[in-house]
Amino acid sequence: MKKLYAIDLSNENISVENYDLNSLEHYGRGLAGYLVEKNVRENTDRFDEDNVIVMVPGLFTGTNVPSTGRIVLATKAKREKGLQINNISGAMAQKLASLDIAAVVIKGKSRDKNAIITINSDGCRISHENDLKDLKVSNTIDYLRNIYGSNSAIVGIGPSGEAQLPLSTTFSTYPEGEPVYYCSRGCFGDIFGSKGLKAIVVQSNNYFKSSVADKESLRVEAKKLGKIIVGDPICGGALPSYGSITLMKMLKDGRNIKFEKKEKKGATKILDKKINRTCAPLCVIGCLNRHSDSHDSMFSSPAESEAYAALKGIFHIDDMTFTKDFNKAAFELGLDSIELIFACALYLKAENITGTKEILIKLLSDVEKLNVTGRVIGSRTQGIYKLYSERSELLPMVSRPSTTEEKNFNVKLTMKKSFNNISDLELLYSKIIMLENLGFCLFSSFALIDNEEALAILKNLYYYTTGVEIEAKQLIDYGLKSLERELDFERRAKGISAQKTIPEFVKVLYRYFDGEN
Repeated sequence: MKKLYAIDLSNENISVENYDLNSLEHYGRGLAGYLVEKNVRENTDRFDEDNVIVMVPGLFTGTNVPSTGRIVLATKAKREKGLQINNISGAMAQKLASLDIAAVVIKGKSRDKNAIITINSDGCRISHENDLKDLKVSNTIDYLRNIYGSNSAIVGIGPSGEAQLPLSTTFSTYPEGEPVYYCSRGCFGDIFGSKGLKAIVVQSNNYFKSSVADKESLRVEAKKLGKIIVGDPICGGALPSYGSITLMKMLKDGRNIKFEKKEKKGATKILDKKINRTCAPLCVIGCLNRHSDSHDSMFSSPAESEAYAALKGIFHIDDMTFTKDFNKAAFELGLDSIELIFACALYLKAENITGTKEILIKLLSDVEKLNVTGRVIGSRTQGIYKLYSERSELLPMVSRPSTTEEKNFNVKLTMKKSFNNISDLELLYSKIIMLENLGFCLFSSFALIDNEEALAILKNLYYYTTGVEIEAKQLIDYGLKSLERELDFERRAKGISAQKTIPEFVKVLYRYFDGEN
């Protein structure tokens, strides 16, 4: 039996109810969307007190199924929008699932600010740590781990989230080691800040303790899946070696890419600290401390690799040391570093200023100081463009939903049996959400999305997890239904057409599954 926590920050009331895995109706991203829709009104605005933050680990998270260390964050995006969904990695997903927690629903606003939600085997509680006000991310993590233990998992915000900047996002800690944390794409930090929520902490030393129907059979089947993921040339080689932005360029000719696997081996400790190779336990892809630039220097994470590609492509800055420092400084404020680069690019073009290292450092300092320029940069490309809307040449620089590119590709999947009523593109989206529902890192998509053998294994893993027998098609059907439910919720909020919420990583998958190549 799983647990579902409901936490009200306004009155500090915490309730818990049982969630029966054997009569499972919703799970993963589908459960997150269901709980948002259940708890908010269609006209609820982003910072309204009755808006919620929902956290849901994947169905397989907390088990021995490889590369399932993902957790979904969901909220209502704004008054005339539907859901905002972030899929984040780190240690929390496994620890939360290992406590048999199916979901956490957070509503209300903390009057005292700097609220900390702590979850462990004894239950859940709310505390307040005023010393955390405006603290940078590393200092926040050190402060909280000094209280709750070095192995605690934390998701929270930096000072930009407290200031409710649209560019702010959440940080998530990795298992103990280097790097310590990362900041996710998706800009979710202002929601935490609006609720006075500084961080969520899970105290547990356990991984892979989620209750399942048949642990031994699941373990055997999970090994088969791991071999499929590791054996895929993208999952096992190109992706962890190069990162997604570089991989998009390599995929311009479709699936048949040539690459040189880059992996720097050597010490597993730096200054007596363990080096993290994976963002979550039992990930078989391993994208931390594996990326390298043309000079064979190491990136600690995909974020640094993507920042390097963005800085080089936009500003012609080919400097790995600068990239690392800039990315780290952005993370310390709790910013989405890639969106920050895009925001700087638009602002500088609008002001006819050449982007240099010195200028970018100055803009980042402005964001930290929260002066007028900093708040403009912190409003993301969408907010910046509103100030220059008469400049139509700037419009292409505004960040758009990931699905904007779908019209440029002819997605073709081989596994169309039983899905002739929907397009290959819709089937791709359904399978992406299927993987999110189950808790998979989307980097595993290349190995799993269009693979009959993998789908059969996923069906078996579902049975060994829940004790409920299903057809493999039902996993994809539930992904499609989850997406349709999200779109319907947005239509009711907007009163007009809706926009799909698909992870940014789909831009890579468009290229991989493009039938024209």
